[in-house]
Amino acid sequence: MPFSIPSQYSSQANTGYLALFNIGTTASPPVYSAIAEIKSFAPDFISMAEIPTTHLLSLNNTEEFIPSLIKPGKVTFGGNWIGAASQLNITTLAVNQTIFPFQIIAPVQRNSKTYTVTGNGFVSNYKNGPFEINKAIEFSVEIQMTGSYTETVA
Repeated sequence: MPFSIPSQYSSQANTGYLALFNIGTTASPPVYSAIAEIKSFAPDFISMAEIPTTHLLSLNNTEEFIPSLIKPGKVTFGGNWIGAASQLNITTLAVNQTIFPFQIIAPVQRNSKTYTVTGNGFVSNYKNGPFEINKAIEFSVEIQMTGSYTETVA
């Protein structure tokens, strides 16, 4: 059978430039504020274990698995530490064991659409530094998600 060439198209990819990571208040509805000087963030939304279900008559001498419940992941972010109020609030949220809403907003599809994620979580890790010569002071934060999240592209 001869090879059929698939349809070709130009990529609609974006960089992370202009993306925002916001932390919200516990008010209803929440009021969101961007964390100052973030250089990167990375959501790891879902992990899921496999549950072994192999039995003595499993087909083709092959182990079997089914999916477990979804385990909410973590969102990490970091950037330049400048001591802004939005950065100092991270310690307050951690000390008070606050579960708070978060929001991600990013341009996608060559800036023609907006990707939005909302969820809830708490501060599970916070690092500040290193303090070095000829290098910006950085910080990093990890948020443990507490349940499901929503994501939309509009």
